[in-house]
Amino acid sequence: MMKALTKTLAMSLAALSSGCVSLLPEADAPRPRYHIEAVEAGSLAGNRVDWALVVDDPRATRVYDTVKIAVSPARGKIEYFANAEWADRAPRLFQTALVQSFEDSGRILSVGDRGAAPIGDIVLQMDIRKMQINVQGGAETPTVTVYARLTDGKGKFYAAELFSAQETAAASNADALIAAFDTAFEKIFTDLIAWTFEEGEKAVGAGA
Repeated sequence: MMKALTKTLAMSLAALSSGCVSLLPEADAPRPRYHIEAVEAGSLAGNRVDWALVVDDPRATRVYDTVKIAVSPARGKIEYFANAEWADRAPRLFQTALVQSFEDSGRILSVGDRGAAPIGDIVLQMDIRKMQINVQGGAETPTVTVYARLTDGKGKFYAAELFSAQETAAASNADALIAAFDTAFEKIFTDLIAWTFEEGEKAVGAGA
């Protein structure tokens, strides 16, 4: 009896091995990860300035200070997109793309974050108020809202402005949603950079 049981068990194990059957649960497929693109230089044309700019780390609540992509199905309610994520913390990606956009414009003497450019004539400070997908009436609309301030980094304020953009996605899949985000980011960056150059020149001209 014992020999028959042993033989049956051995045959079962051999069958599992030969058929490459795994008894372990299958791992979930990795989520696609997305970054934020810098704005193409052609859309940032203008006069060159001879002052230096520091772009501070954007401030954001924990809702957005994460690799998760925020989704708002109702006012005041936040969930997270299950099928994709940011390649880094969202505020960090925003800052990096913005700095690259300033650099690619070729219009400024020096620009960077605190690590790359610790001292500047003008400091750009930002609060990310929204970086989310709004869901209303069956449509998914990536929305970005940023409050920006220009200061001397020591408590003196030169200008402040609220920037907002939104774009309805063509579909509900990750690629379509990120494409809509890209359009919103491009508008935010273009407007924010133009405003920074204009108000920065005023501040420097006034003896910043």
